[in-house]
Amino acid sequence: MKVGLIYFGGQYNHLILKNVKYLGVDIEVVDPSLPVEKLNAYDCLIFSGGPQSVKEEINSIGNSVNYVRELSSPKLGICLGHQLIAYALGGVVDKASNPEFGLVKVTIHDHDTILKDMPSVFNAWESHNDEVKAPPLGFRVLASSETTKIQSMVNKDNTIFTVQFHPEVKHTQQGLLVFKNFLEVCKR
Repeated sequence: MKVGLIYFGGQYNHLILKNVKYLGVDIEVVDPSLPVEKLNAYDCLIFSGGPQSVKEEINSIGNSVNYVRELSSPKLGICLGHQLIAYALGGVVDKASNPEFGLVKVTIHDHDTILKDMPSVFNAWESHNDEVKAPPLGFRVLASSETTKIQSMVNKDNTIFTVQFHPEVKHTQQGLLVFKNFLEVCKR
């Protein structure tokens, strides 16, 4: 199995690589300017975090919207990736009413596939000014925090998952489980 990590210049990108490699899976960094066809080489995709604003800088993140819309492989969006997937599929992304930075308590409402075996309430590392205000059609919300109502969501097919928090950062409790659960979907 091979995972493609869409890289947007996020400060924790190396930790995503480290976690996935630790779980014994081959992963490569992918530049978002590559044509869509080049990404057919990957069994699944992870969209990393980054400093861009989906609402204001969508043109600076290459072909990523096309990757979301055109590729059928399982996808995991983290932070900016979470917002990108929502935006690409018709959700609403805007400035957060209360941006989150540092540790935040996340509450799971539906453990589903991606959050399986996670504690119902856990501390997670956050770093975002924007947030998903409304999920795309066919998605359901899995988790929230006090100020961010959509911390995690999944599509009806259980193939597209997103988290606003950073599971790759050691401060996120049980964050490695998010990657493990996602990779189980990739193996199907």
